[in-house]
Amino acid sequence: MLGLWFGLWAVEHSRAGQGTDVSPVSPSVPVTGVAAVVNTHVITIQMVDQYAGRSLEAARRQFALRPEQFLQRRQEILRDSLEQLIERYMILDEFTSSGFNLPDSLINDVVNSQIRDEFGDRVTLMKTLRRAGETFEDFKNDQRDAFIITQMTLKNVNQNVFISPRKIERYYEENTNSFNIGESAKIRMIVIDKSKHALGEPQKIAAEVAAKLKEGGDFAKLADQYSDDSRRIRGGDRGWIENKDSDLRSELREFVFAAQPGAVSDAIDLDGAVFMIKVEERKSAGMRPISEVRDEVEQMLRNLEKERLRKQWMARLRKKSFIAYY
Repeated sequence: MLGLWFGLWAVEHSRAGQGTDVSPVSPSVPVTGVAAVVNTHVITIQMVDQYAGRSLEAARRQFALRPEQFLQRRQEILRDSLEQLIERYMILDEFTSSGFNLPDSLINDVVNSQIRDEFGDRVTLMKTLRRAGETFEDFKNDQRDAFIITQMTLKNVNQNVFISPRKIERYYEENTNSFNIGESAKIRMIVIDKSKHALGEPQKIAAEVAAKLKEGGDFAKLADQYSDDSRRIRGGDRGWIENKDSDLRSELREFVFAAQPGAVSDAIDLDGAVFMIKVEERKSAGMRPISEVRDEVEQMLRNLEKERLRKQWMARLRKKSFIAYY
């Protein structure tokens, strides 16, 4: 039955990309139908769809021109979301059956903290809840459940996992291909968006920037002042990019991988924008040394171990739970 449910959900998108409106759930699919039961909790298809909402929207944008890939990704997201909801209820039930309790004062503190961090004030929260068709009590219960799940995870999954130096070295030795890098460069960029300026204005702005650079101006500060893209607040920092894998436009990449460290391009006038690039550092192709990736490998192995411990915990909870898929 679960396979049929996912299949029905996919059918509604079989014509995606051909002018068909892509709605969350087809009218032919019962949105209140049961997807699964966990102990005494009923998980409906509508609940799964709502839980997966943001991920589905992101996938819809990512695969807007590739409907088949979107359908595949959509089914993966729905399955993952259903499993996450099942795990959520198992953890909440474990909290209750263990005899734990949360004082109202603590929940109120959690709720008020979340209001400040996410919404700024209660008025904004209430407007957001009204648009979503939810109540303050719904919000409070969601915050309570999230807090319980976080605390139960911290209690049952060791967060202080130790990874020995030898394990790090062994992983490095056994996965050398993962640490091979192509020719790379660290760059900053100023992007002057033509759609945000009058005709001919981007070129004038670029000329003004070039003049200030010749006078000794700091590229990062000028990026913050003149660039139109979101990275301007980081001084136009694009980090390290690889020649072979970079999604940088070929006209820009051509300058980057021909320039010496410290070089700044002239204005590069392309469709949509005028660009200026500074190459800060260059690295030749090769394998990253273990001294450079040790912390990265250690964190990855620590995350893998915590995930292994979490799966063990979930397996124990499943043995104690009644779970039925529909």
